[in-house]
Amino acid sequence: MAQGDLVSLAQLKAHLGVQSNGDDLLLVGLIGQISRAICAYINRPFVWPRDVVDHFDGNGRALIQLRNWPVISVSSVSIDGQNIPQAQTPLGVGWALEPGEIEPPGAMQKILLRGATFSRGWQNITIAYRAGYQISNEAFVAPASGPFLVQAAQPFGEFACDAGVTYANGQPLTRVAANPAQGQYAFDGGDGYFFSTADAGQTLLLNYGYAPADLASCALEWAADRYRYRERIAMTSKSLGGQETTAFRISAVPDYVAVALRNYTRVIPS
Repeated sequence: MAQGDLVSLAQLKAHLGVQSNGDDLLLVGLIGQISRAICAYINRPFVWPRDVVDHFDGNGRALIQLRNWPVISVSSVSIDGQNIPQAQTPLGVGWALEPGEIEPPGAMQKILLRGATFSRGWQNITIAYRAGYQISNEAFVAPASGPFLVQAAQPFGEFACDAGVTYANGQPLTRVAANPAQGQYAFDGGDGYFFSTADAGQTLLLNYGYAPADLASCALEWAADRYRYRERIAMTSKSLGGQETTAFRISAVPDYVAVALRNYTRVIPS
């Protein structure tokens, strides 16, 4: 899938039952348009993993609501330009991230500050973090014989982007274009990873972004609705031989899509 798209061209064509290639450019454009429309509708600029730096007004309290979720990791928290350390124990002084939920849609998360408060000010709080739907540390054992290919399990939705591979001890492998050696891997551009014979039997951890199945389903339904609408632009009903009348639903967002997107919607100002 293209960056930011919630479904692939092949998925949409299968959903529509379209086999020819004549409308491929139109369908690709629809996928991008609808994917952006869904992000706008749920008030979230992205759902794939991305590094972000957010600035907040200090509220004089010990917590701040992060704008993007699910949070994968937090790089830094600073108040008035001063870096705040992460709390090293459950009762230690410093910042702590509110636990997230494993399955989508997940819930918005807060940064908690122990032993202090976020001093009042204008844009004086800076938090750098990584957020988006990502499967982290999906464990597998590298194949002992060829083909040395491993495919992502994708438990919650279609594979969207590679986010790296590590050994069980956290040491990262290096991504290469092809023919990986020990400590390297090659990404096949879909959902597969190739590894070296030298790493056979090693426990490895996959990290990758995905498009939640709910959002992908909404993208398919909405894109299909817009594609079929071309045949009945501005038409609300159609009579067939004076014996039967077909009425068409006219709405900006299909009813099913609007309901399904509710749990993914950000309901606080950005």
